[in-house]
Amino acid sequence: MARRPRWHYMVLASQAEALTAVELHNSVLAPRPLESFLVHMHVAWLYLLHSEFERKGVDFHYREQGTQRFVRVDGDEKSWELEKCIVHRWPNSVDPVRKNLELTVKLRNKVEHRWERGLMVASFGFTQAHIINYEKELVAEFGVEYSIANRVHFPVALSTFSREGVAALVKAQEELPKPLRDFFIEFRAGLTDEVLSDKQFEFRIEIIQKRTPKSEADLAVEFVRLDDLTEEERVAYEGLEKTGRVIIREKLTPAPDDRDWLSPKEVSAGVQGKLGWRFVASAEFPKAWQHFKVRPGTNAVGEARKKTIPEYCRFDKRYESYSYTREFVDLLVRECATPEAFEIVIGWPPRPLPNTCRDDGRSLVPRSKGRLKSV
Repeated sequence: MARRPRWHYMVLASQAEALTAVELHNSVLAPRPLESFLVHMHVAWLYLLHSEFERKGVDFHYREQGTQRFVRVDGDEKSWELEKCIVHRWPNSVDPVRKNLELTVKLRNKVEHRWERGLMVASFGFTQAHIINYEKELVAEFGVEYSIANRVHFPVALSTFSREGVAALVKAQEELPKPLRDFFIEFRAGLTDEVLSDKQFEFRIEIIQKRTPKSEADLAVEFVRLDDLTEEERVAYEGLEKTGRVIIREKLTPAPDDRDWLSPKEVSAGVQGKLGWRFVASAEFPKAWQHFKVRPGTNAVGEARKKTIPEYCRFDKRYESYSYTREFVDLLVRECATPEAFEIVIGWPPRPLPNTCRDDGRSLVPRSKGRLKSV
């Protein structure tokens, strides 16, 4: 039996850290459950992102300027820390997954043990989103066979089902010192409504005891999208939202008009010039925007056509078409920098151009299985 690739074992190590984090968070005997959860989950995320980079051929190690030799610590190659991995994986600075990770990294540095119970209450929605985002990233990148969903469970939290228990939790949160309370307020203050209402940033649920007979729909966690409601339902749900339920709203942010917007052909030419591989608007480019989901699909109609990632793309109503930013060119060049990464994004290996030369003057020649190597 052939040996598994290195990234496989990195993913297994990541899973072990995530499961340890969940176990400690839910343990009534753990002395520092929140701190333990954050420490182990951040290691889990670090291993997961490193395994993604390893699989895609992204060099995630520090190199010396000039010589490009690896920077070493105690003889080992120094790899990127979590903060740098986050920026590389989510270049969009307002991505809700990125903001959740950034908040939890800051929170880990602020945990004070004597206030940990109050912090657990205040941060519950963020820690829930944190583990859900991890599971989603894990499955999206490596497949459902790597899921940890069947190895975790809902904790039994009896205190939440009595008024006294709820009051104790509220009191613990209210007793947090002002700097800790202000931490959450100040972090939220710099975010848009889209991020604040996105369940990938903060996951909020309300548990209601059911009085109907048990049915197949007993896993009754439901997300309500405002656009799907009738006017009567909208009024009713907006009243419920004031008590803590979450309604997901979608708000379109107009892209600024002073940017240098590019056509698909211009984007493709820019990427092709940087990589030195075939990248054309009719073949590779559609695969690229579909992979990064910077714009809706070709079947989108009405307002749905405007739901783009503003940092990379906008819908031009006048011409009924999409245009793109230079940041999108940079993203594609960065994420398709190796043949392996190119194939993951586009779906096939890079194809050479006649007498191909990269912008840096290095030529490219074919190698086995249609891939390329620099010489």
